[in-house]
Amino acid sequence: MREFLSPFPDNVIRASHWWVALSGGADSVALLYALHAFREEIDGPSVSAIHVNHGLHPDAKIWADLCQRHCDALNTPLRIHYAEVLPSGRGLEAAARDARYHAFESVLNEGDVLFSAHHADDMVETVMLRLFRGAGPRGLAGIPQQRSCGRGIIFRPFLEARGEALRDAVEKVELEYVTDPSNLEVEQDRNYLRHVVIPAVEARWPGYRNTVQRAAQLQAQVQRRLATLPLPVTQTALGEPALKVDREVDPELLAAQIHQWLSEMSESTPGQRRLVEFARQALTAQPDRLPELKWNGQCFRVWRQQIIAVSELVYDPWLPNTIVVGEALSGSWGELRWTAEEPGVTLCQGVSLKVLPSQSVSSLASPGRTRKSTQKWLRERNIPPWWRSQLPVLYDNTGPVWILPSGPLEGIAAHNQHCNGRGLRPVWRPFSAL
Repeated sequence: MREFLSPFPDNVIRASHWWVALSGGADSVALLYALHAFREEIDGPSVSAIHVNHGLHPDAKIWADLCQRHCDALNTPLRIHYAEVLPSGRGLEAAARDARYHAFESVLNEGDVLFSAHHADDMVETVMLRLFRGAGPRGLAGIPQQRSCGRGIIFRPFLEARGEALRDAVEKVELEYVTDPSNLEVEQDRNYLRHVVIPAVEARWPGYRNTVQRAAQLQAQVQRRLATLPLPVTQTALGEPALKVDREVDPELLAAQIHQWLSEMSESTPGQRRLVEFARQALTAQPDRLPELKWNGQCFRVWRQQIIAVSELVYDPWLPNTIVVGEALSGSWGELRWTAEEPGVTLCQGVSLKVLPSQSVSSLASPGRTRKSTQKWLRERNIPPWWRSQLPVLYDNTGPVWILPSGPLEGIAAHNQHCNGRGLRPVWRPFSAL
């Protein structure tokens, strides 16, 4: 099975640790044994395996036990991850995939590589499915051999090998593997393509694998070229990704920019008609209007000639009741850390501050400036309207001293008069912007 592996790039060879995504199917079993054989040849990194139990099939434990036996035979540590598959609105298959990749991301450390057993047939099926769904160059490029995943990367060394050849190799050496019976059902689009459409294609065009893969390679070249073209990207004061809207372009060109921007953040994008209509709304929207495009679990909203990637806010629970200057925190409301490196006004380390949402504060004033209504104060600082009631306002015993993420308030001078500790500045990002 070693011969099915494609050449490894240097960053994979030099990885700090190798992981194998082990489902128990013939492809992943072949990968586990092929990788061990190759590792012995090059004295490569240590190897572990991860098996994700989605809990969706009554034989799930049997599959996990099989993976354990293979790993025991090779003296390989196995991590069994029990995943909770949550509805995403995109179907059970997509939800299971999301849960699986979250599990992969959770085990990868900096410099680790996760090996996945996707093969040539998976590549062809993916390209054809995306073609039927109207994908652009990025989608039609198929499955990338290498991409980032959490703090590590995923590498797929079987993309030039046929699935049938991998199964034959596993059976030849009498290695046990499982077959998910749901893969034989044709209700799912991929299974219908695999069992109904592709056999008809193969009967007419037996060389279809090579031609589809060649087309995917050409689309990958197009996508790499598009990725070099500058996009007018920016971010909001809350760190949310945003695309600037040039009102001089036509809807089709703006739609192309949106497609490129979204494709760099997600694996799929809306259809062309929907993108053009959203682009038209973005170009013609009045200042008091906030056109939206909801796609793939995210909301993209137009505001001040920007298209902003907005996540739904978490209202309950929202803010902590108190924070201590210098103590890092994270929660549903975001992540707070502290820095002493930035010059300027600071908060006093060790002081406990009360936290209130900005909707509870009627007016604010910057140091040495006139007091204004909270809404007006935040509007002048380019805080998007959907955040103006949610920002953390920090109080000491004399009054408000800071608002996150904007900066100090009028009470900061009195706060620092009694400061005996080191001065620190808060750095806060809501999780929707991380």
